[in-house]
Amino acid sequence: MKGLIIKSISGDYDCYLEDGNIITCKPLGIFRLNKITPKVGDYVIIENGKIAKIEERKNDFERPVVANISKNFIVTSVVEPDLNLNLLDRLISITEYNDIEAILLFTKMDLVDKDSEKEKNLNDIFDYYKKIGYKVYLLPEIDKDKVIDEIKNNICVLSGQSGVGKSTFINAVTGLNIKTDEISKVLGRGKHTTRHTELIRINDGWIADTPGFGNIELKIDEVSLSQSFVEFFRCKCKYNGCLHLKEPGCEVLNKLKDGEILKSRYDNYVQFIKEIRDEIVEYNKKEKKPEVMAYYKKMQKKEKGRHKR
Repeated sequence: MKGLIIKSISGDYDCYLEDGNIITCKPLGIFRLNKITPKVGDYVIIENGKIAKIEERKNDFERPVVANISKNFIVTSVVEPDLNLNLLDRLISITEYNDIEAILLFTKMDLVDKDSEKEKNLNDIFDYYKKIGYKVYLLPEIDKDKVIDEIKNNICVLSGQSGVGKSTFINAVTGLNIKTDEISKVLGRGKHTTRHTELIRINDGWIADTPGFGNIELKIDEVSLSQSFVEFFRCKCKYNGCLHLKEPGCEVLNKLKDGEILKSRYDNYVQFIKEIRDEIVEYNKKEKKPEVMAYYKKMQKKEKGRHKR
């Protein structure tokens, strides 16, 4: 039988079968031997009540732990917790890198004073993300039918930190009653109310509510990162492979100077480049590859010198 893993808890996997039935399976022992772990979103072959084969994955996420995603609804609150553009851009980059459509949901707009400076600044940010090609939905003023139509015939996932309103959004769209919690006033962030990843059936498609998280590592290289910032990728820089740092003839830097690129986007990009380079240096320290370490130390020193000038 063919099935789709829609839920995973403690080594048990609920599989949705082609006939609409759901059965709970465990994988064959060979999976553990080969260090292969099935994931929610995997299409599998089931033999004698056990998962015998995982079909080739279209894509593979570590956080949230899902596979074969078509659309990623990136959920970001504007207050409680405060707007986190760094995490938003991080999630967008990872989504683009995996060739998944990113859809942006900004929640808790009802907690922002109308006609305030904060609302104006937020609208400028929303307009920028729309301008570079992303669908932007504001909650709670969301058109439920439009979102349901986005899900149709797709496997979708909600991602974002705890407390931003992922479960509240699921409840509004599906009519379910997934547990939600208030924001921790001490920590300034949400409490984890979703304990596992599960696909929920809606409009001939699937959407997953996932455990929240505060940060996520970038597992991509510098060039892929530069290409995952879609507005940077469209720029015609003087040199191929431009990383948009201090290169002459860089159109990204010119547009940044002219205010055509959102400053927070560029600042986050520079931080991500630094994280990638630092990770490479740490890796090669462990692997004892001094020539690679020397190269990246030289690059870092050169960047510091340019900033001083």
